[in-house]
Amino acid sequence: MPKVHANAPPDFPQLAEQRAYLLRVARLQLRDEHLAEDMVSDTITQAFERRASFRGDSSLRTWLTTILKNRIVDHLRRQWREQPLETPDDDGEEFTPLFDRGGHWAQAPSSTPDPEQLCAQDAFLAAVRACVDKLPPRIGQVFVLREVFGSDTSELCKDLGLTASNVWVQLYRARVMLRTCLEKGGFAPAGATA
Repeated sequence: MPKVHANAPPDFPQLAEQRAYLLRVARLQLRDEHLAEDMVSDTITQAFERRASFRGDSSLRTWLTTILKNRIVDHLRRQWREQPLETPDDDGEEFTPLFDRGGHWAQAPSSTPDPEQLCAQDAFLAAVRACVDKLPPRIGQVFVLREVFGSDTSELCKDLGLTASNVWVQLYRARVMLRTCLEKGGFAPAGATA
């Protein structure tokens, strides 16, 4: 991959080299192939038009990902203003068995002593991706913005027009739903029998 220097703006082939990576990021967040393609094309076009502003303080990939993230957040902000909040069909009863009366886990979340070891397993990563895709759209978007893009709570509140407590509720729901989905996919909690 050609190195982009601070004094030389990136050319179009250097920007286009990042397309596959940007598409993976956009697909994960948007869950819509056509919209992801549009966002990435717009990102590369915008980056090319503003290539002189690239100072080289970060990598080209980081700069492009930031542009893409901002475009996605703008899209989500518009989309969220037009959609009513999702209300769960129930009061969370399907999650009750996961916790004891004191609100603690009824069973440990994983029998794997080392999370790094678990994340190195291709089957586990594929299962996580599949489970993230099954999350309700708004909950999935908040989760991916937080865990993939690294947005903090104040950014999410500002970008999506949410309260801090709503962000935490959405993240909590995402984590519980992901745990349930992973358990159904064969990644049972510690001490569980099949």
